[in-house]
Amino acid sequence: MKKVVAILLSVLCMCACSADPDRVNQLVEKDSQTDKTKEEAKDTIVSFVGVGDNLIHNSIYEEADREAGAEGDGQYSFAKMYEPMKQDIQNADLAFINQETILGGDELGLSGYPTFNTPSAIADDVEAAGFDLVNTATNHCLDKWQTGIDHSAAVWGSKEGIIAAGTYTSQEDRDTIRTIKRKGITFSFLAYTYGTNGVIPEYDYSVAYFDDATITNDVKKAKEISDVVIVSAHWGTENDFMVNEEQQHYAQLFADLGVDVVIGTHPHVIQKVEWVKGSAGNEMLTVYSLGNFLSGMLEVDNVLGGMISFDFVQDHESKKISVQNVRWIPLVTHYEGDAADIMNTRHNYRVYRLDAYSEALANKHGLNGYEGQSVTIAGLQEKTAAIIDDQFLKEEQK
Repeated sequence: MKKVVAILLSVLCMCACSADPDRVNQLVEKDSQTDKTKEEAKDTIVSFVGVGDNLIHNSIYEEADREAGAEGDGQYSFAKMYEPMKQDIQNADLAFINQETILGGDELGLSGYPTFNTPSAIADDVEAAGFDLVNTATNHCLDKWQTGIDHSAAVWGSKEGIIAAGTYTSQEDRDTIRTIKRKGITFSFLAYTYGTNGVIPEYDYSVAYFDDATITNDVKKAKEISDVVIVSAHWGTENDFMVNEEQQHYAQLFADLGVDVVIGTHPHVIQKVEWVKGSAGNEMLTVYSLGNFLSGMLEVDNVLGGMISFDFVQDHESKKISVQNVRWIPLVTHYEGDAADIMNTRHNYRVYRLDAYSEALANKHGLNGYEGQSVTIAGLQEKTAAIIDDQFLKEEQK
């Protein structure tokens, strides 16, 4: 192509040079700029989105039961709950979700707070929504003991294209680093939890807990087999917008080890986003808490969540990969019900982007009037702005 352009330019020069040399220079400059644009376009971009806690209270799976047909028939559909977010999730090359509650096996009996067991059918709808990375290392992952972990692993393992990390069925399974490939780039996915509500696992390999030596070894292995390391961190203090010392310690450790991104969950409220500088001068994107994604919790602070969106960009010349275009997108968990009997009347669960949430929907939220609370778009926006730095709320960041 360049040879053809050169020949054409030569002809133009012969015909027009003496008459209009500036015109020829413009053509040459335009062709040069076109070539430059084509070269720049060769950078590889892998888009990423992540959401917080898929926290399935009994009112949620009871609605999913009704959605799938006759109540009590063992069929469940959560699809409508995720529908408003489906396009955002499916448009991303990689999408993360924290499966807060264990898929322990329906035959063990479904349950909500405080000891959860979520219908296995939810995995179908998580897959259909477009998620690729699933964290299973949570404080509720042992709610159905090792039996639940084994069943959960079988369910997620049956979903082609999804990788789950954080709980394991054997030592060999625990030693296997999860990887996924997009556009020629290999991503490792590690996951850890601060604890399991005092329940001690039957085997040492069952749950990946925070531990400096273990993490150091895992990250080293991950970096040997992948281009990017993503960590899911189940940490922090519940219902606290502030980052605690344990989070700070492990964020720094991950950065020093060369992790690229940390996605935090567990507090059930949103926490800050920041770049943590590692000992080698690298900068690691740290999302301390995305808050809840889908849940039936009863505080306005708990229905405000976030979706993190960014790009992994691989330079076509150096092959170096950087994290760019970081954006926090506020979310709201919507449900309706009678404030006077909210525990028994929650229904019509949906997750919305806050910028797609209407005042009419906000006025219908079940928390309006419950213990003096009110759900307003302005209030949710104000809380988001108080926690998330403005640089991550802008439409465009380079």
